[in-house]
Amino acid sequence: MMLSLGAPIHVHAEGFVNSRAGWASLTPEARAAYVQGLNDSLNYFFADDTLIEALAKRGRTRCLIEQGATAAGLAAQITAAYDEPQYFNSAPVAVYILKIGELCRPYINRERQEYGLAPQ
Repeated sequence: MMLSLGAPIHVHAEGFVNSRAGWASLTPEARAAYVQGLNDSLNYFFADDTLIEALAKRGRTRCLIEQGATAAGLAAQITAAYDEPQYFNSAPVAVYILKIGELCRPYINRERQEYGLAPQ
């Protein structure tokens, strides 16, 4: 098999939501459940997290609590982001990470500041 180094290679696991089309095929309830799973997995504290990782997770968690965020609301943000061309080829997890970063950056930076770290 010959690979072109100039073209991106997209490998997707069957049965998983890896694209805009996959996201669009989900019901609103399934989207909310997907986002709940993302949130739980991406913001859960692990014993081996670095300080930087732990502070980002703590900032995101505080942000979501203080903003009154819901899984359905975050799913709606992903759906809306898919209307923007820069997200057309992104997996929902990537869209989530980018959008939550935008929303929660002030909270993450506040956590970082408490430890004398520069803002993101």
